Amino acid sequence: MDCVFCRIIRGEEPAYVVYEDDYVIAILDKYPISRGHTLVMPKKHYRDITEIPSEELCRVIEVVKVVTMAVMRALKAPGVRIVQNNGAEAGQVIFHIHFHVIPMTGHASSRHYLTDEEGREVSAALSREVREILRAGGDNT
Repeated sequence: MDCVFCRIIRGEEPAYVVYEDDYVIAILDKYPISRGHTLVMPKKHYRDITEIPSEELCRVIEVVKVVTMAVMRALKAPGVRIVQNNGAEAGQVIFHIHFHVIPMTGHASSRHYLTDEEGREVSAALSREVREILRAGGDNT
């Protein structure tokens, strides 16, 4: 299996990590729709939402919520779009289940290449905010 997300998880490909624990990883999208566009996925490979066990899916969704809160706080995003595609016909490009957490500012954005400067700056800001949210009691607002 040649999955880019599995290679990132194994440390064989670079990525800007926003959050990581034993089961879930959150990374900045390499071609973000907006500044702070983050991908959240299980570390174990599952093709799509139909394959992942419910208890593992729940853990991923918990992290999606925390990352969403971090994006809104750290980047002052007034809104966040959460997307999860299943199958090529639905727009899935990498066949390892993942959720897109996309900061929205009210106008449509187009994808761009994530620069090293943006990756370092945004991943550091989001990582700090995730740690603060978790330190303050997890996902409580």
